[in-house]
Amino acid sequence: MQLIKGALAGLLVGFFAGYMVGERQARPALSDPHAGVPGAPPLSGQPQQPPEGGRTTGTGNPQLMEQLRAVEKLLEKDPNNYEHLVQAGNLLYDLNNFLRAIDYYEKARAIRDDSPDVLTDLGVCYRETGNYQKALELFDKAADLKPGHWQSRYNAVVVRLFDLNDAAGAKVELDKLKALNNPQVPDLSGLEGEIARRLGSKSN
Repeated sequence: MQLIKGALAGLLVGFFAGYMVGERQARPALSDPHAGVPGAPPLSGQPQQPPEGGRTTGTGNPQLMEQLRAVEKLLEKDPNNYEHLVQAGNLLYDLNNFLRAIDYYEKARAIRDDSPDVLTDLGVCYRETGNYQKALELFDKAADLKPGHWQSRYNAVVVRLFDLNDAAGAKVELDKLKALNNPQVPDLSGLEGEIARRLGSKSN
């Protein structure tokens, strides 16, 4: 399993604007999607709490730390192993150590840069460290690699709306997301309402 190992289970797709979503690279060792992470404030009138089955913090989780140590030992012997680099990034993401996760993901990208899932998780890491433009760049690249990759579009909406206060840009991203007609996309009515509210307040 991937970074939703043990206490972290299932894909977090329930809509709360306070959560980003990512998805792990599809392969046997890293097949589970990454859970959402706390981020933007909740929509007006909505409580700030994880959706059902949402991600709990992995900070200080001894099981995850043990897994990380094991992966890092493997990397000492084979520092250019793509899968191990991604797995280390995944575990650090779960431990909320986004700066170190970025380092491993970027090393993985230097070897192979063809995974929209890795790009999306890396984008979330950059977002969590305050580099919103870099996050958007990575979400765009993920969507270019895989046009149906809804997680990257969803995250772009959240970053533009809540981090950059760009309601117009968020609407453009939301329209792209809706055009995918992907049944896995969570309920977007909250995002639509918040975008409309912000655009309406600007026009008044």
